[in-house]
Amino acid sequence: MTNNLQVANEVMDRLSSGCDHLISSLDSGELTGAAYTAGKGLFTDIIIPSIKKLQAAIDDIQLELTSYKNVDAQVSGYGDLDLDQLKELKKLREEQLAIVEAQIQVRENWLNQITDLFSLNWGKAFSEKTILYNTKSQIESGIQDLDDKIEKLEFFVSQVSQYFNDSLEVLSLAIKGATQLSKIIVDSDGNYYADGVDMSWVQKMKDVKVESHAKRDFQDSETRAINKASRDMMLSNDGDAYYRAELKKRLKGCDKSEWDKIIDDYNHTLKIDETGNIIEIYPLEQGYVVSKNGEYDADYTHLVNKKFDELKAQKFEANSAEFWSGVAQIFSGLGVYFASGALEVLSIMAGPPTAGTSIVAGTAASVSGVQYGNVLIASGAVTSLSAITKTALQNGEIQVNYSSNYDSWKANKKTSITHGKQIEARVKGKNVKIRVDSEPQSGKFQVQSGSGKSGYPLNEHLRIDRIIGKDSIVDWVNSNESLSKLSKGVREQIIDRIWKAYQRYYAN
Repeated sequence: MTNNLQVANEVMDRLSSGCDHLISSLDSGELTGAAYTAGKGLFTDIIIPSIKKLQAAIDDIQLELTSYKNVDAQVSGYGDLDLDQLKELKKLREEQLAIVEAQIQVRENWLNQITDLFSLNWGKAFSEKTILYNTKSQIESGIQDLDDKIEKLEFFVSQVSQYFNDSLEVLSLAIKGATQLSKIIVDSDGNYYADGVDMSWVQKMKDVKVESHAKRDFQDSETRAINKASRDMMLSNDGDAYYRAELKKRLKGCDKSEWDKIIDDYNHTLKIDETGNIIEIYPLEQGYVVSKNGEYDADYTHLVNKKFDELKAQKFEANSAEFWSGVAQIFSGLGVYFASGALEVLSIMAGPPTAGTSIVAGTAASVSGVQYGNVLIASGAVTSLSAITKTALQNGEIQVNYSSNYDSWKANKKTSITHGKQIEARVKGKNVKIRVDSEPQSGKFQVQSGSGKSGYPLNEHLRIDRIIGKDSIVDWVNSNESLSKLSKGVREQIIDRIWKAYQRYYAN
């Protein structure tokens, strides 16, 4: 097919070049006469648009052939695979595993163990259990191997099923068109007549939307699930890294059928600030520690303890509306906003301080003895320097448990992600700051400067499904009319941001 495509490209180049030269010569008056003029309308209306559509189809086949080779390489090492046979074999292995696990359960029964001990069969029973556990391990390994093959084969099928359909339809219509063009009558005035000729292929060819399906490197189902969840959350870079790491820990060892619920349950525990960071507040001794994206945050810790001291000094009743209002203000100081009516889910509980030293271990230790306002970091502990009001607070301890604001975040989150810092550049003679965004919902990258209010001196879009590797991004940037005029350094930064974002969020 590669050789055929090469020949097809050469033919199309000659046809396209010849047509362009013919029309140019006619327009310039270089070629004159009834015979030349008669054919111009036919070429401009039908032949040239058809050639261009055919070229697009050939380009599409070339791209998707490359994608096919890439996807095929990920399964060809296994030899011939039959999806139905693999699934049937997996079912058989799972039945075998259930039998072995049942036998292990019998051997582990305490009554059987006592019987073996008193009947002096303990050694034999131990040997049998060892064999059973080894068998269980081998079967589980075999099931995992089958899962890998099934997953990769299903990935292959899902990818390949998209290839070539639209481009082959264009080729089929072009072949039909070639047989019909010879039947068209052209008169000396340049008019052409298609009476009795089936020209439906012309409109059908125009209507075919040629879309190239970019290659996708295989990723295991866990990575794909985490990537999808990450795209939906649209957190800050640090928040996203922490979120991914936490999801990976939660999904490990769990059945795939449980993943959606695990992810959703975790999402509904999250407290997210206005810039997309995940925060948690931990009571520690007589104060509070705040972590941001899993790491101790001095500024947030200072703010929370300062606000709590102010709140306690006002001696509100523990369950009063004023107290809850104060608690809500503390969270809003962190950029965590709850929907109206959510205060009822905030609760205050009395009790001993909970363990939480691991949150500040290492980080807090490095700043031991440093004072932040009225909060002292000492030996990994956070201690409030002000007296704790005991009125209406049992044992003088306050613990706050607040609801996740995930639903609120989801409803009001931004629609695009900005990747990296803004890039300083000159566009149309003016100094501007360029940002690289991606919009998961619309499926595209945006390279923009300016805003909706002031206008966009630069506003270019790259569909995510057109990316098949870094080279495709380089080609797009360097061939784009606006981006190609930017300096080399600016173009390289744009390419780097798009490529890194693509690898992180979309390469699955």
